[in-house]
Amino acid sequence: MGLLMRLGVPMSIGMEGWADLTSFAVFTAMWAVMMIAMMLPSSYQTLLLHRTVYNKRTPHEPGGTLLFAAAYFAVWTATAVLFYFAYVAIGHIRLLEMVSGPTVLRIAGIALIGAGVYQWTQLKRECLRHCQTPLQFILNHWRDGRAGALRMGATHALYCFGCCWGLMLVLFVMGVMHIGWMAVIGAVILLERLASHSSWIPRLSGSLMITIGAAALISPETLTRLSSQITIG
Repeated sequence: MGLLMRLGVPMSIGMEGWADLTSFAVFTAMWAVMMIAMMLPSSYQTLLLHRTVYNKRTPHEPGGTLLFAAAYFAVWTATAVLFYFAYVAIGHIRLLEMVSGPTVLRIAGIALIGAGVYQWTQLKRECLRHCQTPLQFILNHWRDGRAGALRMGATHALYCFGCCWGLMLVLFVMGVMHIGWMAVIGAVILLERLASHSSWIPRLSGSLMITIGAAALISPETLTRLSSQITIG
């Protein structure tokens, strides 16, 4: 953690960081590893099914599922750009004293409320449905060959992002290196995928996000207490 801070790598809304090539590269690599750790358990069934179908349909072009996985995680790694520059921008705004620390935390609370509301929407359910049913995804989006595998992996990642961006926003607010919140968000993502006939899981997580966001509006220190990485006041 100390090394990352010296390199200027932002890890929460309470750490300014700075935008240079080293900081960006380290943050992106860190995010990629984190996404593999968090998303692989929930996407494993889709990868296995793709490998089975691909090997039967295209045995003369090996490596298709590896390309599927590479495209899937490449899209997730690309989201690091959004989070990285958001962290740097928030830090820059704080350094210029354009807004106070409590105001930043209240804005984060509003963002959590918005993400929590999204958990209840039809769009969330539609994206989650694609992630919950690997067979349905394979049937509806199959493309032959290595180029097809790349396209399928990217498509699957976009559905997953549509499903999980609200949960990732929680991680953004609480700190991307907060192991506890990483475990919680990873577990929620896995439960959402496995419980294909239960809509209460995203609604419950959404309700909790709304509650935390509302508490942050009333008392910004709530977020500080929930994450040791948020140090602004």
